[in-house]
Amino acid sequence: MSGSLTQHNIFSSLDDFVSTPRITGMQTRHGRTVATVATISKKLDAYAGSLVEVGAEPRTLTRALKGDTLTAIGERGEIYFTSKRTDDRAENEEEQALWMLPPHGEARVILRRPGGISSLVSAGGKLFIIAPTLQSAKTEDDNSAVSKERRDRGVTAILHEAFPVRYWDHDLGPAYPRLYSAELPEFESEEQMTLTPIALPEGKLGGIEVSEDGATILVTMEEMTGGTSQWRSTYRLAGGGATPVAIAPAVSGEEGDALASYSAGTISPAGNRALLHVSTGNRDGHPLRSSLEIVDLETNDRRPVSPSFDDWPGEAVWLDESTIILSADRRGRVSLYRVDVETGAYALLTDDNLSYHDIGVRDGSICCLVSAIDQPSTPVTVDPASGHVTYLPRLTPEIDKVGTLTEVTATAEDGTAIRAWLALPDSPDPAPLAVFVHGGPWGSWNDWTWRWNPGPFVARGYAVLMPDPAISTGYGQAMIDRGNDELGGAPFTDILALVDAAEAREDIDGTRTALLGGSYGGYMANWMAGHTGDRFSCIVTHASLWNIDMMGRTTDNGTWHEWMNPTQASIYSPHASADQIEVPMLVIHGDKDYRVPVSQSHALWHALLRDSKAHGHKFLYYPDENHWILKPSNSAIWYETVLAFLNTHVRGEEWKRPALLG
Repeated sequence: MSGSLTQHNIFSSLDDFVSTPRITGMQTRHGRTVATVATISKKLDAYAGSLVEVGAEPRTLTRALKGDTLTAIGERGEIYFTSKRTDDRAENEEEQALWMLPPHGEARVILRRPGGISSLVSAGGKLFIIAPTLQSAKTEDDNSAVSKERRDRGVTAILHEAFPVRYWDHDLGPAYPRLYSAELPEFESEEQMTLTPIALPEGKLGGIEVSEDGATILVTMEEMTGGTSQWRSTYRLAGGGATPVAIAPAVSGEEGDALASYSAGTISPAGNRALLHVSTGNRDGHPLRSSLEIVDLETNDRRPVSPSFDDWPGEAVWLDESTIILSADRRGRVSLYRVDVETGAYALLTDDNLSYHDIGVRDGSICCLVSAIDQPSTPVTVDPASGHVTYLPRLTPEIDKVGTLTEVTATAEDGTAIRAWLALPDSPDPAPLAVFVHGGPWGSWNDWTWRWNPGPFVARGYAVLMPDPAISTGYGQAMIDRGNDELGGAPFTDILALVDAAEAREDIDGTRTALLGGSYGGYMANWMAGHTGDRFSCIVTHASLWNIDMMGRTTDNGTWHEWMNPTQASIYSPHASADQIEVPMLVIHGDKDYRVPVSQSHALWHALLRDSKAHGHKFLYYPDENHWILKPSNSAIWYETVLAFLNTHVRGEEWKRPALLG
């Protein structure tokens, strides 16, 4: 890395904000820690990732105009990454190849195939690779030949025989993930790898975990029940073509729930135990639960990692055979915990306002990224005994904070203590208020985000309230349970209670308040619009749920149908109150959003123009974005349009159409 990593206020200019380099991920394995740092193109139209070695002297490992994506760190110190960079053997400039960068020397292509690869693990002197493969292809030659013929003849048709047909922002099929092994590629050779298929149980491959010696592979397989409900089971694969062993089948009947999903977690250093991430079915009367189990790989006996741990575990790694380090949401933070494997006793390791993620272990120390509501990611190490945090040299510019960050508390209608972050501008006058409702709904405001960042609002004089209402994570299972079966019930009244508490402050102008939300937050924005009259000056709804019945039948997450219909749809669907909307709404949606299909916003837009009592509605539409607005200039337009809408209806300013909207 070279040049100054100090940068001052990035929030006054939206172009500066979206152009700021950012760390998009980090991996620690085999004694090395490598991060991906994304920087913006000269045309401000895309980000490209470079791989950077993390340590006392950060070192840039790769540079490519189209960007590189870290895949794995090898046992010999080599780095595996995917890239669309061109070389003299590339037949298609859009083709993504797998590259290897040895500890010394130049990177080279080790695998080029239609569809590239999805993931890679290096263990036990081999590579284990998940790669999309045509369903009918029996060999790699079959896969290449049919893929080429489809491309040459312009065939795009896909025949589906099961749910789902798409995921997040892309169509599924005709290629689906298969598991392969390969010998480690030689550093000096120019030959490409040969993939050897590994037989799998029935279902769709969802992910793998491999022991350090490569002898044990845990696979997560996705299966269907009821036609569209997706559940996961975990199997153990052994060498020699042995029959897969189901160590955590989905059909369990545990805790009164007919189904539970099990996803493979990391395997212990000795290879005899593994972690399992467990999620129960979410339906009326059965709120979603998430927990962590340990499975003995010799006996298949399972037990909770910590029976008394009440929050939902996030990442989890083995510090050693007797200790697990896990992260979990905690009251607007993401904290680290140390868990004793034998007793299940846990201790809070990091008691601060920070969020820890991308966790790994190196030389007995925890390597991870740390961030916060007002601080983007930067690498640190954490002492696993004391919790002491040591900041490593920065990989991206330091960002000056804007305004101040504090907390607001209130008491819910049922007596539950609830809280929110409040970002305040540096201003002697009471500030207008923007209320951000988080998505999920299983989530919380606990970390930096480039997509819903309060900074650009605070820099322009707005205070930003970020409430964690019922169904938020980090407050125990009871917080989930109290709102899970009433989407527009307890979460709705919790948010209003926190808004009331914020507006009662002397530094807030309680007469000028806007409400904004995306995904579930967009659902809540729509629900608020039909149930609060002119309580808010205006409302912004992004990628939002409008008709709950149709949402449950068209989303890519088929499991939600069980939860959204019939109770939620019949009681808590915002579309039934369209004629009660009294304030202007800004609707935002991306056409490639398959989690909340864009048809939800088309129906909302239709209802606003025909049925609502208000005027001045607007619809910001992105033909090429998904559930999130990711392209840098599209993101800048998002902020500019939202701020212009708030300025008009909260501050009474004349509407100013962003220039790039034409």
